[in-house]
Amino acid sequence: MRKTLADRIIRYHVLTDVLLWPALCLPVLWAGLTSAEDAYTGWETAAGLLLVGGAVALSRSVPPASMLLALTLWEASVVSRGETTLGIAPFLPAAVVMSYLAGVRMTRSRPGLLGLAGATALTALLVPALTGDLGAGFVAVVGVALFGAVPWLTGRGRHQHLELARSGWERAEQLERAQRIIAGQARLRERARIAGDMHDLLGHELSLIALRIGGLEVAPGLDARYRDAAGEARRAVTVASERLQEIIEVLRDDSLPSSPDLPGESVAELVGRARASGVPVEAHGLPEGGAREDRRLTPMVERAVHRVVQEALTNAVKHAAGAPVTIRLDHLADETVVTVTNGAPPAHPASGHTGGRGQEDLPTGGDHGREGPAPREEHRREGLIAGGGYGLIGLAERVRLCGGTLRAERRGDGFELAVRLPHVPGPAGGSRIPSPSAARLGEARRRVRRARALAVGAALATCAGAAVAVSGFMTYDTVTSALPTADFDRLRVGQDRAGVEAVLPARPRADAAGRPGPPVPAGAECLHYGKHRNPFAERRGDLYRLCFRDGRLVGKDFLPAAWPPSAVARQETAR
Repeated sequence: MRKTLADRIIRYHVLTDVLLWPALCLPVLWAGLTSAEDAYTGWETAAGLLLVGGAVALSRSVPPASMLLALTLWEASVVSRGETTLGIAPFLPAAVVMSYLAGVRMTRSRPGLLGLAGATALTALLVPALTGDLGAGFVAVVGVALFGAVPWLTGRGRHQHLELARSGWERAEQLERAQRIIAGQARLRERARIAGDMHDLLGHELSLIALRIGGLEVAPGLDARYRDAAGEARRAVTVASERLQEIIEVLRDDSLPSSPDLPGESVAELVGRARASGVPVEAHGLPEGGAREDRRLTPMVERAVHRVVQEALTNAVKHAAGAPVTIRLDHLADETVVTVTNGAPPAHPASGHTGGRGQEDLPTGGDHGREGPAPREEHRREGLIAGGGYGLIGLAERVRLCGGTLRAERRGDGFELAVRLPHVPGPAGGSRIPSPSAARLGEARRRVRRARALAVGAALATCAGAAVAVSGFMTYDTVTSALPTADFDRLRVGQDRAGVEAVLPARPRADAAGRPGPPVPAGAECLHYGKHRNPFAERRGDLYRLCFRDGRLVGKDFLPAAWPPSAVARQETAR
């Protein structure tokens, strides 16, 4: 099993690395396939692809080396191509991703800090010396800080978060194991209690058998041979009873509190004791007049019914003192169904809050987190409260051994315990009582999934909102700054500015700053207007430039999206 899990993890790591490599190689391929004059040569592209693959391959085994290799590739690109797009962009994603992964995967921070410090020092010395440009050195040093140190520090923060989360889950698993041990002890104690119940029943029956055989032994007129056989049988029954007593003594747990059970007590008598102590109990399906329970029940099932009602009353008194309790016994043809429900406790007289059972208390029957009023002393005197905790776990074990099922859960503001006990015990069943720490673990995982989904959703919503905002502004800017070609053609150099503005659109183009074109007339102020109203047209970048000086139009130019203009664009400009 462990080997299979390890193989799956290895395959997952290999798959993610294989997918990461082509993703980081896309900018390098673009740098080699672009039509720009300073595009990468074939051997530069091939070397870049191989070295990016090497950085990805080293990212798990030697994270600092992977980070430094990616930063070195980026610096070499800046040295060879300068502060241009082809100098900065091709290896930028690799530098950022490898630095972040190094921060996440490194167990110690010192190698990463030393590596970044050394990379910064070498960059500050070598880049200006190789390029003869202090500006390029400054850009390279800032790039190491922004694209190396910042992602690495972000990765270290992620690493610390993962370590804390891992420690928390390990602690939760330790608590879960400890609780399973305690629950197992509670089950063993319940089994010992069952063994004691069986001893009482069998001991009584064996005593009756021994008494009847003793009567045969002293019966007058019985043949001596049969009298001797009766004596042997009586002694054998006596020895069996003694052996049973010895076994029960071995199984007995002296650390258990004394049981509040009364010998031979029926459920009706138990309910009567609860009512006498002040517990508001409403019972349905109990025998009239204090009669014994249905005689179809075996002694073990009858004892289990008594324990179910007793444990439910105990929990109601502990956790919801003063709340009404409803007990229902349904004797069906093949099984007996016991349902005990308690409502919400009355408001606490001091605080106005109602007591109640916290979720963590449901499986154990313990009194952790109790807010309601304390159980009354007469409840203790009547034997309705027995210490020890983990009562429901022990009760679930008894029900399971009877072949029944137990369900314990919140019901509105109260709590319900439902047990089904077959009249003929069958295979051991199950009980739906979740472990408190398992419930907390599941809830924590659900919170993590919700937080992750919320973060992803917020990021997607932010990106979508930004895309909508940019697209909307681009559409608005293009539509409101378009100058029809006919109006542009009617404009003449030397024309009064007021006459020119009469035919101009409401606003100039906002994204035209820095657009290359013919020289600007000395002392002139230039405005740019779009040629097309469609923001998604292929030639939406074509612009008209109008330059004004001293209140007159001194220049009008057509600036195609691609500069210098092609032959077609030059013809249109001349026209």
